[in-house]
Amino acid sequence: MPTKLSEKAVEGSTFIIRVEFFETTPSGKTPIVPNSGLTWSLVDIEGNIINSRDNIPLDPPADTIDIALSGEDLASSGNHSLRRYLIVKGTYNGVFGNDLSIIDEVAFQISNLRGEP
Repeated sequence: MPTKLSEKAVEGSTFIIRVEFFETTPSGKTPIVPNSGLTWSLVDIEGNIINSRDNIPLDPPADTIDIALSGEDLASSGNHSLRRYLIVKGTYNGVFGNDLSIIDEVAFQISNLRGEP
């Protein structure tokens, strides 16, 4: 399910996004490890790829992964806050079958710093 982070990234700094994978079953949530081939991309509100961050491999996969964004990943081209989206795609094997799709996004804002380009 798409997630909107309340914490804002700081323009040009470093921002860590933690991605956790789980399968929801009638008995509750169970952590899962995605299959090999898991990737992430970084896009703006129009879907444009940011800083060549397109289909970046997340290998080896794990049930929790931290993705570090910094520098040009968090660059701004104006004097206002902006929104970026981190999209994760892959497959997993679970209770309901094998090679089940994973696709999700995390939305976050970047705070523009006064005096920064």
